[in-house]
Amino acid sequence: MKIVIFGLTNGYRHDGGHRSRWRALIQGLAIRGHRIVAVERTGPDGPVPWTIPGGDVLSYSAWDDVAVEAAAQADDAGVALVVAQGPDARLAADLVRNSRAPRRALYDPEAAVSLTALEAGEAVAHLPADGLGGFDMVLASCGGPALDRYRAKAGAESVVPLYPWIVPEADKPGDFKREYLGDLCCIVGGPDGIREGLDRFFLDPAQRLTRRRFVLVGAELPDGVPRASNILSFPDLDPARHADVLASASLALTLARDDERRIGWCPSDRMFLAAACGAAIVADQWEGLDSFFEPGREILVAAQTDDVTTAMMLPRNHLTDLGRRARKRVLAEHSAERRVQELRGFLELRGGGDD
Repeated sequence: MKIVIFGLTNGYRHDGGHRSRWRALIQGLAIRGHRIVAVERTGPDGPVPWTIPGGDVLSYSAWDDVAVEAAAQADDAGVALVVAQGPDARLAADLVRNSRAPRRALYDPEAAVSLTALEAGEAVAHLPADGLGGFDMVLASCGGPALDRYRAKAGAESVVPLYPWIVPEADKPGDFKREYLGDLCCIVGGPDGIREGLDRFFLDPAQRLTRRRFVLVGAELPDGVPRASNILSFPDLDPARHADVLASASLALTLARDDERRIGWCPSDRMFLAAACGAAIVADQWEGLDSFFEPGREILVAAQTDDVTTAMMLPRNHLTDLGRRARKRVLAEHSAERRVQELRGFLELRGGGDD
């Protein structure tokens, strides 16, 4: 079956792993005999070449340059799927919804952002302004009770969860580096919606445990993060080095954004990355967390500052065991291969052997 996928990006320095994750999923579909056409926007750093077995990559820098050919590809496909992100999200969504593809689907990788805005009566820039009616299926990055709320607010007919995923070949334990040595590290994905958690679970422990070393990493950090001699900040560290940071710290703090915590059932790709790297994780508490990792056995959960400082006092071998179990869980349940299986099931794709 021919599958056309819109909304991919190529050539952006900090893409949060978006490119590698989607390439792994596409390769998984291709080796099962599906013909994939990947329509992707080229970024300012220039494209990173790649090929799809039996498929094609359709790159563009301006939507008008590709719209006609992209529409023809979608009309000729068995499945047209749009990833709702980037500057062309609405245009690509309208193209897919209006195509002659027998199955038309949309994936919302920022379901927490979308649902928060929709429940506040606000527009969502990466979704069609008139809702999600007309798509045969909507795949959302959240799950649990939030799916019913998302379906109602977005006007979607059918919504299923497609959580973030890791690529085992790329997301794996890094190397210890003395420059990243720390007792607690935290890799943040941006400044929005994390300040309260950062204060309670990272900055407050750093103020209490002045002889411990804290490492903070993020392309963008919230305004007003205080400077302290025991806090090392790396505001523009290459994401390729994140695995080394995780390997060089005794414990890794993962924070949900405010919208993710309020909605629940929204695991972040940063949490899955930390687990894939074998890090011992302490996470802030949110509904549904125990469906992804077992608290106390695979992950530690913090509801207050004391929970983090207590976790930092645990024996090293105990933390090592936590990281090992979390890695085993994420490899089994949240890999690109697992998402290929789920996607094939949702879209009722046939061929390519059993999953």
